Amino acid sequence: MHFRNIAAIATMLLPSQALAQAPTQLPPQAIYADPPTDLTHPASTLAIEIPSHGSIMNGLVYRPAGPGPFPLVVLMHGLPGNEQNLDLAQALRRAGWAVMTFHYRGSWGSEGEFSLNNVIEDAKVALAYSVEPAVAKSWNIDPARIVVIGHSMGGLATALSAGSGPKRRATILIAPWDPSTLAT
Repeated sequence: MHFRNIAAIATMLLPSQALAQAPTQLPPQAIYADPPTDLTHPASTLAIEIPSHGSIMNGLVYRPAGPGPFPLVVLMHGLPGNEQNLDLAQALRRAGWAVMTFHYRGSWGSEGEFSLNNVIEDAKVALAYSVEPAVAKSWNIDPARIVVIGHSMGGLATALSAGSGPKRRATILIAPWDPSTLAT
């Protein structure tokens, strides 16, 4: 959603007195503007393939401009066919983070069979893959500075993979899916 739309919605929802007392502050520039062009180390997008249990998962690494090494966000999308949060990936890249996105087995053209169990396994595999020394070097990331963000079903995968794999600086859940809501 565009910032102006968010501001318009906030104007309608917040009492006018609260708006009058709120500081006039713009959102972080990375949300809406590209950083200056770095001709020596330009921003780039790298297509990746992550092996997972005999299948290949498709993914991308959005690398920011600059010499790096960069902190890494592993961004886990929700149920295949819905939001992938690539607007968030772009804003994070503009803010100086490398962002890895990937598609779980059996989704968005990745090999294998899609299932919730596989989603949890794939989350763990993708995290471990991102910090392999050769991979971290080729992506120009700092494996000691990882944040994992998951949206909806990706939030479930993020939460359930939090206790394993590489050390994280933070785990962030965006509207995480709770499968217990399906119980009858």
